[in-house]
Amino acid sequence: MKKVVILLLIWILMISINQISLGTELNSKEGEIYLSVSKQEIQNDEEFSITINLANIEVSAFDLNIFFNKDLLEYISGPENTNVVEGKIITSWYDSEGGKNSKQNCELVKYTFKSKKIESELISIEGEFYDSDGELITDYTEGVEIISNENKETEEIEISENSNIANNNSELKILRLDKEGITPTFSPDIFEYYFLTDKLDSLEVTAIPKNTNSNVKITGNTNFKEGLNTINITVTSADGSNKNEYKIYVTKTKDIEKANANLETLAIENVELEPQLIEGLYEYKAAISENVENLNILAIPQDINANVSVNGNQNLKYGNNQVTIDVVAENGYTSKKYIINVYRRNKEEQEEYNNQQEYNAQKLNTIIEKQEEVNIDEENDENNQNQENQNTNEINNKIQFLWVIAFIIVIVVIVVIILKRKEEKYK
Repeated sequence: MKKVVILLLIWILMISINQISLGTELNSKEGEIYLSVSKQEIQNDEEFSITINLANIEVSAFDLNIFFNKDLLEYISGPENTNVVEGKIITSWYDSEGGKNSKQNCELVKYTFKSKKIESELISIEGEFYDSDGELITDYTEGVEIISNENKETEEIEISENSNIANNNSELKILRLDKEGITPTFSPDIFEYYFLTDKLDSLEVTAIPKNTNSNVKITGNTNFKEGLNTINITVTSADGSNKNEYKIYVTKTKDIEKANANLETLAIENVELEPQLIEGLYEYKAAISENVENLNILAIPQDINANVSVNGNQNLKYGNNQVTIDVVAENGYTSKKYIINVYRRNKEEQEEYNNQQEYNAQKLNTIIEKQEEVNIDEENDENNQNQENQNTNEINNKIQFLWVIAFIIVIVVIVVIILKRKEEKYK
């Protein structure tokens, strides 16, 4: 009899315990923001996409700027909260629930482009990512090179007909070396390139003009000496009226560290540099208001012993201006030139710019308000569902409680009957 009572008490104790919540702490993992590209080798009129992804990191807000050459690429689509101005894509997002709907381990944003011309192009991305407390998680800067399939072919390249290429055109269509390491990425309108080697005596240069009837002359690509060597590629148009000089500055040295002519920092006081500094990119843009005449430029080299000089940043005129930053390495002969194309708006352009900024702000606010309405509706739906679940749980708990009471009554009745029978037996 005692055993029956003990078992009954144990069973009642187990029923009365509801749930013990065990806190589990996740192992800390290093978060990552990474870029993926659907294809890097494209043909003319071909679409491709770039995607920014999150892995093991929670993001509650971000601002992204994507820079591309609108003459070479066409923007097709992207997130709803995106504005496109000339060759700049601006995307902003924040979680209005303060981290409740933060994004993690997902495809964050995806942009689709279409190639207009078969050229190599560098798309640069810069952004800031924040957590639910509004703290900056990381500054993100990345560049992805989109390469023409044609640029991957061998020397025996089939050149298209010249029907659309004027006889006075003196630009290159393709420029490459037989060794990797040339910077920046080739573009027909970039005329200075850099190459560093510790042992090469020569480089094989492939230079193909846009108009195949143009004349191309290559000199200086053999018998490299210690120090600075210059490869000259002269392109003369088919009708002889125009000429372009492409130069590749080749530094041959066994002391690679003293040949560092790269910048560590490049910024303009109170002005946005587009894009932010990316290694291997030497040409940038900036737009300034009508009342800015001089620029304070911060240019810090990677090697503190390199020499930096800034020219063209004073007395800026309305319209286009070019600021050059020349970096001479510690060895005294390796140099690189950074260019900032600065556009100073006049009074009418400044008013139009201010109006556009106001319109963009209103449009962004509208998007945010709509998103907030959606979030409120989702929250209400979630609250209603939670209330329904809570009511269901309460009903289930009551039913379970009644079953327990009934079971206890049955057990008590059985015990009473057993005790009564024993009592009658002893009588």
